[in-house]
Amino acid sequence: MPTEYFANESKKLTHFQPDLTQNTPHLTSHPHHHQSSLHHQHPHGVGLQHLQNQSSQQPPTLPIGGLKSSVPLPRSNSEHHYDVPHLCQNYIYPLDKVSINESYSSSTYSKRVCSVESLETSTNTSGDSAYADQAPMIVNCLATPAIRPTTLVEEAGTFRGTDVTQTTLTPAGALLKLNAYSTALLIPEGAIPKNQRHSVVLSIVRDDKHHIPVPTGPRTTYLSPVVFCGPVDTKVHKPFVMQLPHCAENLSNWSYSLYSAPDNVTPWSKVVTIGEETINTPALVQIDKRHAYVLTEAFGKYVLVGESATDLQERVACKKLRLFICGPSTVPEFSDVSLRVYIVEDNPGAEERCRQCEQEIGGLVLGRSSVLYFSDVGQGLSIDMQCVGGWRTKCASERQTIPFSHVWNSNGTALHCSFTLCRTEHDKCDFKIEVQAAQDPAMESGVATLSISSFAPMARDGQCQHSSSSFETMTVCSVGSGSNVLTTDRFRLSKDVKRKLCRCLDPPTQKRNDWRMLAAHLNVDRYLTYFATRPSPTDQILDLWECRNRDLNALQQLIEICRTMERPDAVAILEQIQPPAPWL
Repeated sequence: MPTEYFANESKKLTHFQPDLTQNTPHLTSHPHHHQSSLHHQHPHGVGLQHLQNQSSQQPPTLPIGGLKSSVPLPRSNSEHHYDVPHLCQNYIYPLDKVSINESYSSSTYSKRVCSVESLETSTNTSGDSAYADQAPMIVNCLATPAIRPTTLVEEAGTFRGTDVTQTTLTPAGALLKLNAYSTALLIPEGAIPKNQRHSVVLSIVRDDKHHIPVPTGPRTTYLSPVVFCGPVDTKVHKPFVMQLPHCAENLSNWSYSLYSAPDNVTPWSKVVTIGEETINTPALVQIDKRHAYVLTEAFGKYVLVGESATDLQERVACKKLRLFICGPSTVPEFSDVSLRVYIVEDNPGAEERCRQCEQEIGGLVLGRSSVLYFSDVGQGLSIDMQCVGGWRTKCASERQTIPFSHVWNSNGTALHCSFTLCRTEHDKCDFKIEVQAAQDPAMESGVATLSISSFAPMARDGQCQHSSSSFETMTVCSVGSGSNVLTTDRFRLSKDVKRKLCRCLDPPTQKRNDWRMLAAHLNVDRYLTYFATRPSPTDQILDLWECRNRDLNALQQLIEICRTMERPDAVAILEQIQPPAPWL
């Protein structure tokens, strides 16, 4: 089947409308000249605006701050899609510098070329199946190098409502949360001087031009989303705590590093590698089973990356992934159907991310797989699709294999592959497919599966689709439950209570039942030097406790810890606190 490549813009297909310009005279007879002209004369977003003008479909509406702005969402300039001939039989490394838009059509899965910089190495002769590495299509959050991030984050219209939150920071502190992504920012009381106010923001960075090509080895992989907190010029006198979800499994098999960049101009740099801290390290990273907690005083962009620990010979690093299958909203009666399978990190917000990608091309999220455990063993990912009910895949094989490096080094982009299906019996209306994915197809264990029986959209799940169900840390068992925990948004400990606890626990004791024992009971004693170099070690430990323990029984658990430490003075202080009202 020949690839649907149209050199002339007038021959390109729109979202859902027929080609009304089919008989329009060509503007140029030289395809290469036309592509160059299109690339240089039309700014980014013109292609999407032209597409919207031909379609009766309304553009997406973004509710930001109570206002609705009907503007089309431009694609990332760094977005890549790759068409590879007969991928299921013989994988060919995808072409670089080819950017296209994809949309579901009522009769086919059409491709609309936006820019082509280099096709010299192209051997593409078929479009039956495709493997692609696609950046999410969102409004650019930090895209203009000439403008500092503090200017962009104040323009609420540039963000999706679920990707950003903003509040006013006062001397009483602030707590910002992105519940859909299980991300939070806690700025403690006393972080800024009296009579000062600052507008602070917490957001998920989606544009992959801000996703670093981490300057480390080839076995380094993203474990968390890229998170921005700012403005970057905000000065605080105490470390704040940032919560990042991660997808690492078997925590002790990993070597973790935190990378940061203050803005969209300064290169990324490594802040710290866990286990290599010194007295001058500007941040502390606490790794729990589901989240990483960062204590630092510098605002900017952050991401947690990891690789297999070098001192381990038999055990290797393993990360959790999920597969999402997406397709058109309706089944065409007499034409092919293209389905896409996304492979993304199993972090909260993965489903919403795929849904945003599909909304741009008229698609729906149809199903979600079980957890896929992907290990650092150098073996690629095999994806099998089986169809029943009058359908079959068009390529010769029902299996596609994605190289290990494309999965492991995807750097947070929305990796996906495509399957084109055709009808074998037109009198059947039922539809069912099953997808299996594994690193080693010969092994029955470690296989992620998903199954769909219709083109109905998958119901949104209010719970975070994170496979772990506890807050287990690296050194001890769980200290809380996952799905049934009640949380609160207010600080548990007031300024006065924290000051009294610091007076009790800061001075060292002969029994060591001071701040050091408190850190041990809270499982944050991996690098005590960080707390010891602070004016009040207890104050920093309690700030970290505030961010890590948001369930309603956290205060009672802290009281029990102080009893175990044989500190009745601390117990008396905590028992004077009025507990939060029970949830009914």
